[in-house]
Amino acid sequence: QRIRFPIRRHFLKQALNRAYDCRKAYYLYSQQGSDCEVNCSDVVLFWRIQQVIKVTANALRQQVINREARRLDKEIKEVLDEYGEDDEKKLQLLTGKRVQLAEELIRVRQIQEKLEEFINALNLEK
Repeated sequence: QRIRFPIRRHFLKQALNRAYDCRKAYYLYSQQGSDCEVNCSDVVLFWRIQQVIKVTANALRQQVINREARRLDKEIKEVLDEYGEDDEKKLQLLTGKRVQLAEELIRVRQIQEKLEEFINALNLEK
């Protein structure tokens, strides 16, 4: 297996050099319009390698996101279980200043709705 890696590296270096030659030939073609015969199949090779890398990166990113989501879900469940067992914490969360304000807001909305109904009823009687 150790013999293969230098061969692969040599193959990729040669393909990269041919791709650079293709880029140079395209530049000459676009500047001068001269026609030259260059094999640009290595450009397709590197495009395919790039596509494989993109797909692999997306798959790895999705795996990391899923793993983190599961970890976060587990952690949230543990915290909620701890809160569920702690009566003082439940009492603190259910009877804080924010809870009182929220209840008062609900009462104010109910009063506003009844007031609007009363005003509508008065307008209908006139």
